[in-house]
Amino acid sequence: MDIFIINSKKADDIDTELLQKFCHKSFAKSKQEKTHSLTYLMLDRILREVYKIENFNIIFDGRKPKLEKNEKNFSVSHSNEYIAIAVSDFDCGIDIEEIKNRDYKKISKRMKFNSDSLESFYMNWTKYEAEYKLGIKSNTIYSFQIPRYTITAASVNRNERFDVFFSL
Repeated sequence: MDIFIINSKKADDIDTELLQKFCHKSFAKSKQEKTHSLTYLMLDRILREVYKIENFNIIFDGRKPKLEKNEKNFSVSHSNEYIAIAVSDFDCGIDIEEIKNRDYKKISKRMKFNSDSLESFYMNWTKYEAEYKLGIKSNTIYSFQIPRYTITAASVNRNERFDVFFSL
């Protein structure tokens, strides 16, 4: 699985008309729309430039977006200034969360997480979210942190390898 981490502030440098071509739904806030559009613009570039998939169609099956012909599987996530995109030959899920101070003990108890620190809470939370996006319990989990963020990717493939690419 390839994991791409992109700074969403780069959307400010992209032509608005170009971004609008990649918007799949409407949002109340323009920042959300920009982030959504940048996500699908970057996914388009990744599929074309990295995987050499030229003619593809993204469909929404009610649960999550996917490629109509299943050339690759992907998952996307946003948190504040970052976008995470996972691309794999196998079903996958990804979550990125900004680490913020919160009552992690109360939330951990409600979610039945075994969290003894804010960092372990975010590891548990992003694992939960990545598996939720995957749709089933994963066979392989990969979690890591960048300053102020936790990222977790989940795969159905027991032998999944993970490579991370940054555009910070």
